[in-house]
Amino acid sequence: MITKKAEYAIIALADLATLPPGQKTTTREIVARQAIPSNLLAQLLPVIRDAGWVESTRGAGGGVALCKDPAQITLRETIELIDGPITITRCLFQSMPCGNKPSCPLRDVWQEAQEKMLTVFEKTTVAELAARLVAAG
Repeated sequence: MITKKAEYAIIALADLATLPPGQKTTTREIVARQAIPSNLLAQLLPVIRDAGWVESTRGAGGGVALCKDPAQITLRETIELIDGPITITRCLFQSMPCGNKPSCPLRDVWQEAQEKMLTVFEKTTVAELAARLVAAG
């Protein structure tokens, strides 16, 4: 299941990607523009920073800026950074053995859906989402 935290991380990254390269913004401005709860953004930014995608500076003249090309950050990477491996259903987890695997009529359907979902997440980048934000005005 994809959490709200992962959604907010993606939205925050897309927001940062709408800014000119190197331009900083404050977390307050991101919260105001994107309606992200400030406490969640405060939890997410260190994780995103530790991944090397953003840089942050405290104090006067400080702020947050992307330091990785948003065209190189996929939704899948972002979701997995925040939530861990993406699985449409728990029966696809390797660590959760299921006695019904050999005869389950749903397993192939879940597997196909999983593969298609991951393909969409892998091909969609933060840069594409930023373009959608800009177009939406």
